[in-house]
Amino acid sequence: MKIIFLDESTINLNGDMDYSELQSMAEFITYKSSASEEETIENAKNAIHLIVNKVPITEKVINALPNLEHVAVIATGYNNIDLGAAAKNGVRVSNVPGYAKDCVPQHVFSLILNLATSIHRYNEDIRQGEWQKSQNFTLLKYPTFELAGKTIGIIGFGAIGKGVAKIADGFGMDILVYDIGDVADGFKQCSLDEILEKADVISLNCPLTVENKYMINAAALKKMKSTALLINTARGPLVNQQDLAEALNNGEIGGAGIDVLDEEPPVNNPLLGNVKNLILTPHSAWSTVEARQRLIDGVADNIKAAIGGERRNIVN
Repeated sequence: MKIIFLDESTINLNGDMDYSELQSMAEFITYKSSASEEETIENAKNAIHLIVNKVPITEKVINALPNLEHVAVIATGYNNIDLGAAAKNGVRVSNVPGYAKDCVPQHVFSLILNLATSIHRYNEDIRQGEWQKSQNFTLLKYPTFELAGKTIGIIGFGAIGKGVAKIADGFGMDILVYDIGDVADGFKQCSLDEILEKADVISLNCPLTVENKYMINAAALKKMKSTALLINTARGPLVNQQDLAEALNNGEIGGAGIDVLDEEPPVNNPLLGNVKNLILTPHSAWSTVEARQRLIDGVADNIKAAIGGERRNIVN
């Protein structure tokens, strides 16, 4: 039996991951990446269990792999898998929910704190010698603010949204929540418009759906406070990036921290230009060493269950 990992370079950083659990179950084969359907088919041709992160597993790929029984997505999202074709061919698809419930909220607040304190700007000023030339003991160039007493609006209240709320509570922030489901844990459900109008910080932590694509657009941005911060660590197409670039440059909102874009890696994205008060990170909120190992361990558990005839984290 073969377990094949199609895009192992998306998980492993300089050999820091432990694959011993997977290696103990079967012949374990890894490829750094897969650039086309043809390459995917060639690399996966003998797989019974196929591990993928972001490689598209299309109907053509699935039809070309008669031995395939299980696609183990080494992520929570699985929109890169044709679930209908998988079901038609008797191929189970599993994911790893909850692995990023600590690291993504941490990244959310890394972005918020940088924007609130202008640490990234001051660091660059010092590298350019500005503090060294100052006539005072300090540099006082940028308006900064405390999080205590500010309002955070959390859009999407799954494990990650709850993690964001927990940190926000520690900073003494007021918390508003918008979710398509019921909101428990003592938090009151708010409308999206209420979040947009009242929040000093808005954090997007929801999955991408047909209904919420570009939910943050020119109209939504105009409803936000002129000092508000927008944080997106969820999915790029939740935000219309051209509208966001214009809103930032026109001073319609105070700033943004963005970890995800429409196309990754980005090409000609409007946020790559000279946009004011913007921090970009390269879809890295999920990527702590602990979270990456949890993904590997979660996939190993999913495959072990599949070998034993059990359904674990099956999404189709």
